[in-house]
Amino acid sequence: MKKIAITLLILFNFGCVGNNSEVSIVDKITPLDTVFNYEMLNNTGFKNNKTYNVDELPKASSAHYGWKEIGEEGPKDFEIRIYPSHKDAVSHGKPYAEEAAGENAVIRKGDAKWKEGIKDRRTMVGGSTGSSGKGGGAPTGSKSTNKYGDYIIYGNLIILCEGRSTEQSMERCSEFIMDLNK
Repeated sequence: MKKIAITLLILFNFGCVGNNSEVSIVDKITPLDTVFNYEMLNNTGFKNNKTYNVDELPKASSAHYGWKEIGEEGPKDFEIRIYPSHKDAVSHGKPYAEEAAGENAVIRKGDAKWKEGIKDRRTMVGGSTGSSGKGGGAPTGSKSTNKYGDYIIYGNLIILCEGRSTEQSMERCSEFIMDLNK
């Protein structure tokens, strides 16, 4: 019921994304027989900024941080973790995804189970540039917060999606999946 309410809220508020096509919100966890690989991500327009070391991310084949254009919103960040199977993504990856996304995301290296890429999972909010107006560091009065409002498990992929809320992140995840399935 909650998923239906969120979907209706998103469709009511946003109606459509960028190219005026409706976005169907994907389920949080979607089992699929398809095994996605890195090359398939590139076909969506995903631009890889970093490939993470996954030695300490149980059962993961690879993990990538990058961005993708989302309609008229412009580039948005995604972290994509690839597992050998959907079962591995759920069994071994879900606890790490829950830690990395959402309202209670762990964004301090000392507190995280998987420390690789922790800086990329946070963003600065608030504050001002001060009287000089020059950059060079965090704005005065700013604080770090989580970058990823939520994640999805789609087949053997775990996708953390940039967003200030679950709803916004799920919409962006869904658009990513639409492009993955083209």
